[in-house]
Amino acid sequence: MEDGFLNATSAEPWLGLPDVDLRSGGRFLSLRYAADPYDPPVRPVLRFWLKDGDYRDHILPAPYDGVGAWLGHTPPDFSSVWISPTNRKGRFDFEIIDIRKPHLLELLKRARHSPKRVFFAVSAGMVGLDQEAELNWRWALGSEPFSHYENWRRRREGTDSRRQLRCGQLAFSLYVDITGASVSAIDKTCTSIARQSYANWRTIFHGAPLDPTAERTLAAWLDKSDFKIMQGDEPPLSSDYLTALHAGDILAGNALESCARHLERYPDHTIVYADELGQRPVLKPGWSPTLQAFAPYVGRSAFFASSIASSAGLTISDGAEAIFDNALSAQTAKVGSIRRPLFGLAPAGGKFRPAKAPDAIYGRQSACVGVVIPTRDRADLLQVCLESLFNRTSYSNYKVVVVDNDSRDPRTLDLMAQMEAAEPRLSILKQPGAFNFSALSNAGANAVEGDVLLFLNNDTCVMTPDWIERLLYFAIQKDIGAVGAKLLYPDQRVQHVGVLLGMGGVAGHFGAGLHAQAPGWMERNRVPHEVSAVTGACLMVERRKFEAVGGFDAVNLPIDLNDVDLCLRLGERGWRTICNAEAVLVHHQSASRGGGLRLQKVYAKERRFFMERWRAVIRDDPYFHPALSLYAAEAALP
Repeated sequence: MEDGFLNATSAEPWLGLPDVDLRSGGRFLSLRYAADPYDPPVRPVLRFWLKDGDYRDHILPAPYDGVGAWLGHTPPDFSSVWISPTNRKGRFDFEIIDIRKPHLLELLKRARHSPKRVFFAVSAGMVGLDQEAELNWRWALGSEPFSHYENWRRRREGTDSRRQLRCGQLAFSLYVDITGASVSAIDKTCTSIARQSYANWRTIFHGAPLDPTAERTLAAWLDKSDFKIMQGDEPPLSSDYLTALHAGDILAGNALESCARHLERYPDHTIVYADELGQRPVLKPGWSPTLQAFAPYVGRSAFFASSIASSAGLTISDGAEAIFDNALSAQTAKVGSIRRPLFGLAPAGGKFRPAKAPDAIYGRQSACVGVVIPTRDRADLLQVCLESLFNRTSYSNYKVVVVDNDSRDPRTLDLMAQMEAAEPRLSILKQPGAFNFSALSNAGANAVEGDVLLFLNNDTCVMTPDWIERLLYFAIQKDIGAVGAKLLYPDQRVQHVGVLLGMGGVAGHFGAGLHAQAPGWMERNRVPHEVSAVTGACLMVERRKFEAVGGFDAVNLPIDLNDVDLCLRLGERGWRTICNAEAVLVHHQSASRGGGLRLQKVYAKERRFFMERWRAVIRDDPYFHPALSLYAAEAALP
């Protein structure tokens, strides 16, 4: 320990919680904790050690803006409690603010939005299904709506002893467009700038305000040494980093210091963006270049290295939008995100224009695609799947292998024989034995032709004819591994637009249940975007990448979580995973939304293996936000 900070010698340090008797008088726990607000927020992992030597892990909300809070259910007969505050080696700051038993009223208020989950939790507990009860309590207590944001923040307020005026080496230039600005807009922006906890900055105004009163207000600010007017076409790029504001925008008091602290940790970042303030704050994912191209989300809440503008011959007169677009198109930018609200943007159009590729590019693909469909009986599903594949797909260069795992139904056997005889692109591979999805998929991959593999469930149905083109466009890019599609339930609700790590404690389908046309969080239900994983129900990957990571794990993950594991192993090699929501299929998976009393012993061994292998990334999905709940299908507070 040094100056109140701790030093993690591994990427998963564990601390023991105070020895407080939490078991008498109830099975619920309220916990508040704090971390250095200038460190990237990490979701802590709370571990209850059981008397039999086993343990139960809970992924807690991240200490967003420095303070985190958790209300949850504890397992029975635990002997001790540990907490892992971070997933990084090195110096970190963490403390428990308070730990107590919650009042009944707290529990009732928090759980009132999930009566179904409460019913399942109580019912499971009454019949001795402790793990099922615990899981449903997590869902019942693990989220609250954004309308509660002010109270949510109030419960997490803390004091930051380090928040003082600091003058670092990095210099910031703040360019404020005052074109047509009112007195209040100019005052609002300048006051927020003057209150910065970081002192090495200057503010430059450009444009003309609305009226003489605003001119006098501007003159008063210009009397201060750090405010000046831009003269003509002066190239105002002498500072290290710049940001472009509109009059009426505000900066949080620690905005510049947060950026400076971030750049101390990541000095190669040339663009750094942040969350946005407001009654419903804008909480953004980690850097997602595909999402930014198709549905721009960075907005004006960003700092730019002056070097990326000057190297392109640009000045602030060209606009931050031009600087940003030029840096991305030239691939000279390294982009980072600050997971805290630093900007409050006035309604002046805060989105950069998209760099979306035209649909015509999708039609230029020519690679041979090998489609792998594992199946056992269910001729009704398989027939719909194959007919939609052959009759609705516009792409022609593909081969299909159906991997038959001990089908016994005569209708299924007849269907496969008839379709194999009628369709030259189709072959049947017999793979008897116990059901092992990973092994069946690997066998199909070995048997089918194609430089690109497409794994497809037998209960899917093609909806967009150019779905293969839309997946293939991304799959053949050198830095992309797995690519998935948007899957719908038959009633046109969303079943899958990517897998969220940590959801429900392990992984889940964030955005599921929304109508097919709903935009979803950050427009992701409509456009291509980065995710940590996609479902194996429709997963495309180049053969060379699939083989480089050894295919699906048929030994440790024969049935559950093998698709997520594959995507994460591809990610380890530097290949991103994309879900293209413009490619749509119907997936006839069970459409129940609650999960009910799912027996946790089913696939428990696979879940434990997966958690041990991937806990560091499960707790902090880079394409989500650490201040959002892992126990809600839509964006909610934890």
